[in-house]
Amino acid sequence: MNLPQLETHFKEAQLFVDADVTYVTHDPITDNFILYDLYNKGKQLGGKLNITADREISCNQQDCRLERYLSDLHTRSPLQHRKSFTGLTMRASAVVTALPLNSSVEKIFEFMEAKDRIHLDTYCRIGYQARQPLRDMLDCKFKYIFRDRWSDGNATGGMIGDLIRDVADLAIAPLIYSLERGIFLQPLTKFTVFREICMFRNPRSVSAGLSATEFLQPFSGGVWLTFALLLLLAGCLLWITFILERRKEWKPSLLTSCLLSFGAGCIQGAWFTPRSMGGRMAFFALMMTSFLMYNYYTSIVVSKLLGQPIKSNIRTLQQLADSSLEVGIEPTVYTRTYLETSEEADVRNLYRNKVLGSKRSPDRIWMPTEDGIKSVKDQEGFVYITGVATGYEFVRKHFLPHQICELNEIPLRDASHTHSVVAKKSPYAELFKLCELRMLETGVHFKHERYWMQTKLHCYQQNHTVAVGLEYAAPLFILLLGAMMLCVGVLGLEVIWYRHCTLR
Repeated sequence: MNLPQLETHFKEAQLFVDADVTYVTHDPITDNFILYDLYNKGKQLGGKLNITADREISCNQQDCRLERYLSDLHTRSPLQHRKSFTGLTMRASAVVTALPLNSSVEKIFEFMEAKDRIHLDTYCRIGYQARQPLRDMLDCKFKYIFRDRWSDGNATGGMIGDLIRDVADLAIAPLIYSLERGIFLQPLTKFTVFREICMFRNPRSVSAGLSATEFLQPFSGGVWLTFALLLLLAGCLLWITFILERRKEWKPSLLTSCLLSFGAGCIQGAWFTPRSMGGRMAFFALMMTSFLMYNYYTSIVVSKLLGQPIKSNIRTLQQLADSSLEVGIEPTVYTRTYLETSEEADVRNLYRNKVLGSKRSPDRIWMPTEDGIKSVKDQEGFVYITGVATGYEFVRKHFLPHQICELNEIPLRDASHTHSVVAKKSPYAELFKLCELRMLETGVHFKHERYWMQTKLHCYQQNHTVAVGLEYAAPLFILLLGAMMLCVGVLGLEVIWYRHCTLR
């Protein structure tokens, strides 16, 4: 069979780029065999049958022997030989949610190629821009099919439906690989980290209100009571000591002795002390006890007021669903779909309590990313559900470095990786995988990921001088004001009683 006959015979055959077909013909002149490598880079894409003469061999009854190579095919692997898709147009399915699909093609391409507003369609645009080197490596063109979603379910509709129905050869946007999708799709390489969180600040960070708990927390109630009883006992002992030491002189009353004991407990000293050695030793023990209590107390208070804020007690989605905190949600397709269709009990409770059971308008629930992050910063008890790839960009923009330390995060779902995928049994799977691995090895993919994906925030609490606000100092001033009013009231009662006694 000559080459024209060979081409006619295999012209309509489904010989894809990954085919391993060797056609053998007999040369009657040399009595040798000619081996041909046959493949088609993409018949459905307009590709034509490629026939490459590989080698000439001679065979006898025992074995076959190589006579000569007829091309340089033996110097590389079959995929290296077939990696050039010059002249072909690959079908690529992409997702666009930030623009309506009826927008002009020029506007959509301008948006996908832009590098600003990276919070819009982050995963779609990083997929689009990271695929441009792949297109150059294959030396082909891409025909884009734009969809407004990844899928309708786990494995139907949208971009995934295009792969399954063989409408597209390649998915531009990465996606999360699951068991249901694994029936129809196969992953090639890891693409990016995917993580969604519920973000809110500590109550202390946004006007927590007047609270005196920080000044009482260093000691339990039992310790405070024991210390008060100790000061009362010391006051009584001082009173007895003064009676024994000053039999014929002026002696402080029991109230004055207790006041001296209280002053020693507050490290204010005493204007009147015992004369005897035993009394002074007892007073020294009281002062030493007060000194130890005072230093321990002040160190705890200072560390609590000036140290890193304690994280919230709300640590799970169920606790968040049962709390009174106000929730806002990023209006992305995958977040909305997950909240509405998830089978997880805590996610269902969160959606039922904070979305379906909320009396707020949908605009106050489904908020743009930047507005949601600003609300977390400025509004007490506000929780915003967002992806880290989009939310962290605005956290870095609007939060001061030390304010990042005050953020609490509850995972909305388990952190996972997104993958680049193709349909199962795709003839281009191995070639795409090798090209993407090459981009990973050379750092091309990392360059795009580092620009588009902000997946970690750094806390700089030690570089910030913490100022104790009025919400913590106010209880002390209120206590002082209350004590002054009480003293004035007692003084007034004493004046009235004195006048009453004088008139009698």
